[in-house]
Amino acid sequence: MSFDGEKFGREVVGLVRDYMERNLSPVIARLDALESRLVLLEAQAGTTKAKPTVRVAARSEPAT
Repeated sequence: MSFDGEKFGREVVGLVRDYMERNLSPVIARLDALESRLVLLEAQAGTTKAKPTVRVAARSEPAT
């Protein structure tokens, strides 16, 4: 019986993927709930997501 690296790799990837999905699914569900709540609160407050303001200091002398 010889070692099949591709089969082993698929098995390891499958196990890791299942583990990550099981452990991250509650976090993802909580994040989705928080995002939904944020949208609701923004709608109630009448605010929307604003673009960040970038300010550049003016120079009194020309740049060299």
